[in-house]
Amino acid sequence: MDYRFPKTERLKSSKKIEKLFSKGKTFTKYPLKIFFFSEPIQSEANENFKNNLIAFAVPKRSFKLAVDRNRIKRQLRETYRLNKHLLPKNEDKRYTMLFLFLGKDKLPYAQLEKAMVGILTKLRNEHT
Repeated sequence: MDYRFPKTERLKSSKKIEKLFSKGKTFTKYPLKIFFFSEPIQSEANENFKNNLIAFAVPKRSFKLAVDRNRIKRQLRETYRLNKHLLPKNEDKRYTMLFLFLGKDKLPYAQLEKAMVGILTKLRNEHT
């Protein structure tokens, strides 16, 4: 089981992020909302195209201090890293996802992990 979260799995492309908000699907499990879409794998020779792409966002409106936003993003990355094995295993397509934190208060790690497991399980069950 691979528990890594390498740079090749991080979503950085502004075009793909824009596409997430315009054409992506969404669902919510408080305190998280996921925006996602799947696309066919383009190049089988390049390993980078086989990875799912993930981003995390915490609104500045809810948490004024960068310290608080960064802590929540670190916790979200950790919950994803430990539970990404719940995602569907498809050899012909990959997912591009953005997790948005909706809560107004800092929550315990256990509650974030429960929400992450719920979202990844729902994604696996509905899109396999």
